[in-house]
This record gives sequence, structure tokens and C-alpha cells, in this order.
Amino acid sequence: MIELISQKDKIAFKHLVKTECLKQINQRIANAKAAVAQAQDAANSSDKSTAGDKYETSRAMGQIDSDMNAKQLLEAEQELSFLEKIDVGTLTDSIKIGSIFEMSDILFFVAIGLGPIKIDDKRVMVVSSKSPFYENIKTMKAGNVFEFMDKMDQIKMVF
Repeated sequence: MIELISQKDKIAFKHLVKTECLKQINQRIANAKAAVAQAQDAANSSDKSTAGDKYETSRAMGQIDSDMNAKQLLEAEQELSFLEKIDVGTLTDSIKIGSIFEMSDILFFVAIGLGPIKIDDKRVMVVSSKSPFYENIKTMKAGNVFEFMDKMDQIKMVF
């Protein structure tokens, strides 16, 4: 699936994948910051109506939204911090955090749970290092076989 010949090409590809992940997580952070600000503005600008309970309910709902968005912002910032620390400048022969591997004609990058991204017309599934999937395959090498999606599958390449 991936036509990377040299070690230099593989490392360059890993850098492209990490850069795209950083771009997406930074966008998630920007969206969460905007949502926090919007929810806080809505909570602060609610006008007191003749039905006093309506005002309090509106403020409480705004605060709930603000808290939820703040939690999402914190989680995204923690993911960004984790992602920034991942070394993609080296090649590995076994699956670990920062590895790219291929199986079932799908490329995987072990980092944070972002899902699929596209790099140079190649689809890369970005999986969390905290996921059960990763726990089942960490330390495996190219050639190892295991059950994946109810069938036996082989890891074709790791770098």
C-alpha cells in the first residue's frame, strides 16, 4: 500500500502524519476555545425576564455548556501536549507510540485517537495509545499474525 523505499522517506512520511495530526488538534482547540467563549457570553448576557426561573435556568444551561466546552478544551490541550512529545524522527521495528504500521491494507499511526486522516492520497488511521486495539498489538513486528475484525491478519510493515 505504501511505496516508501528509503529510511529517509519513511521518516519524512511520519513527520507529515504528525504535522497533520497537530493541525487537526490545534483546530479542535480553537473550536473549543470559541465554544467556551460563546457559552460564557450566552450565560452572562441572559436578560432577566418576568419569570425569574427562566433567567436562572438560562444561566445554568449556559454554565453547563461552558463547563462541557472547557472540559473538551482541556482534553484537547492534553492531547496536543502528548502529541508534541512523540518522536517521529526514528524508525522502529516493533509497534509503539509514534510507529506507523500497515495491516489489512490500512496504515495506522499510534498517537492520539483522531481517526482517519489523509496524507498524499493515503488514508492513515490515527489510533490512541490508550485504546484496547493498541494494547493488543503493541510490541508486535512485521510478520506477526493476530485476530483483527473477526479474521486473522498480518502486520505487513512497521516503521
